[in-house]
Amino acid sequence: MKNIILASKSPRRIEMLKRYCKELIIYSPNTEECVDENDSPQITVMKIAFEKGLNAYKNCTDKGIIIAADTVVYLDKIMGKPENEYDAYSMLKSLSGKIHKVYTGICILDSVNLIKAVDYEETSVEFNELSVDLIKSYLETGEYADKAGGYGIQGYGELLVKGINGCYNNVKGLPLTKLNDLLTKHFSHKLL
Repeated sequence: MKNIILASKSPRRIEMLKRYCKELIIYSPNTEECVDENDSPQITVMKIAFEKGLNAYKNCTDKGIIIAADTVVYLDKIMGKPENEYDAYSMLKSLSGKIHKVYTGICILDSVNLIKAVDYEETSVEFNELSVDLIKSYLETGEYADKAGGYGIQGYGELLVKGINGCYNNVKGLPLTKLNDLLTKHFSHKLL
């Protein structure tokens, strides 16, 4: 069986993949997540995921199947990770009471056989109407840091969400079903 290399430092992605890959190799790619305003959110996440995967392919000494991902929140514009608490507040305020989309791009590279697959997953998330007090209380948890759109659905952020339509794991940052489908179809490999 080939090594599985996760090109990510995201604790959520690591935790999710470790359930299926006990010998998971973690590689933290050194890439800038540049967003081109002219690109759709789908193109953006696939580009960034590919850049992370390519960085791992070029720089990681381990060989095997490289998995890279990138997630953004979209409501009228792409929302990545907030720069600070004020930025997170603005994001959450704009998402309040609305339906937004979460996009995750996936790139899989087989560094031995030189095969690649790049795709994305889309999930709709509806937020409750958020009071100023609720937003401030959420920000005090510090959970907003390093999360697209300024929230994490798998933590305290679940209280912000009214409902979702689509893949829950996509909102966490790694759509496992899509990943498994791509691995099975293109790489003769599967998570389970």
